[in-house]
Amino acid sequence: MRTQLEPARGTRDILPPDSEYYKGVFDKFSEVAELYGYRLAIVPTIEHFEIYEAKSGPGISKSMYVFQDKAGRTICLRPEFTASIVRAYLKHLLARPKPVKLYYFGQVFRYDEPQFGRYREFYQVGVEYIGDPRIYADIELFQLIRDFYKSIGLTSYSFRINDISIIRGLLREWKVPEEVQDEVLHLIDKGEIQKAVSLVGQYAGSNVSVLEELLKVEVRTPEDLRSDVSRLGIASEDSLTGLERLTKLFEILLSLGLNVYVDLKLVRGLAYYTGTIFEISVPSLNLSIGGGGRYDTLSQILGGVSVPATGFSLGVERTILALEAEKLVDNLRRARPTMMLISLVESVGFVDEVSSKVRGMGIVVDVRFTQKQRLSDMVGQASKFGYDYVAIVGEAELKSRKVTVKNMKTGKQVSIDVDRLEFELSF
Repeated sequence: MRTQLEPARGTRDILPPDSEYYKGVFDKFSEVAELYGYRLAIVPTIEHFEIYEAKSGPGISKSMYVFQDKAGRTICLRPEFTASIVRAYLKHLLARPKPVKLYYFGQVFRYDEPQFGRYREFYQVGVEYIGDPRIYADIELFQLIRDFYKSIGLTSYSFRINDISIIRGLLREWKVPEEVQDEVLHLIDKGEIQKAVSLVGQYAGSNVSVLEELLKVEVRTPEDLRSDVSRLGIASEDSLTGLERLTKLFEILLSLGLNVYVDLKLVRGLAYYTGTIFEISVPSLNLSIGGGGRYDTLSQILGGVSVPATGFSLGVERTILALEAEKLVDNLRRARPTMMLISLVESVGFVDEVSSKVRGMGIVVDVRFTQKQRLSDMVGQASKFGYDYVAIVGEAELKSRKVTVKNMKTGKQVSIDVDRLEFELSF
């Protein structure tokens, strides 16, 4: 029987140099998150289905990988991280002083139709800020994203923001049941506005014209937001509170110099959001590269005590695509000098001494044992693949405890005493 070598549909093998870009995202994001006081959380790839079934939203719940384990338990592959992080918080960290700030990275799984920028197994990085209901926690998310993007050289992005309580408040006032609200928001998220409006219109107390006009509001100044919304005559206390909170956030983010605008039809696909929500986009891609928001009731939905929280996730593949479009993807690769060390002798101990000294200087050393007649081939290979140095160890070098080193960029070649490598290799 012939082995199937193609990866499963919607997945892929990630090999160099692409794998180096993924590592670059993980490393840069970890560095910035830790500078903000977040600590790494590693949660299981598989979860009990009910963790995500409760409030994942119709779109995600229908695309989850769900199966029975050998004991008959219903298990799923995690479709995102937030519910897993909150579950781990409720299990292990509830007694910790608040706020608790956690970051993560890893795979998530959704059974979607594969297309550009969308896989069934993909990677996310993100943070959860647990235990602070104030706007300052939400603001920090934007600052952290700003600094992460700065660290990888991404500048042409914008934030699209909203507050989900504005729409939720209206739907509650119109007596639309919560499960129907979730479906309405799912339809809006898919761009099926008329279907969403028609569904709301089935409830006698609703005012679909207000909903239609609300969903048209897209503005770039707080003044325009106040002006456009004031004409709608919204009376819902929850909606008005959400508008006030959104306007304040909008003003602060603009004052920080961020490229941000309000779009009141933004709802996102997850049903557990309660307040601020946002997405990030770049001009070169017709898709979101990240997003997040506030979810103050998720801990209760999972059976725990009430704990306010906010967070975001960024798509790793889409971040890389954005950098590729800007020809900036090499910013993700760690710039280390490289050396091919070619040994024409079988003295493993001496070669190990040389290579260990050079690696101790932070230089990548690729050791090749070969015969003298193949030396020119190996040097040509080093040139082809862009090595910075070629080092040669032959019988003469072994006897004199020296190594012949060629700088492949300048062409300069010198013989260096092994004990002087740290001082003389920077030519």
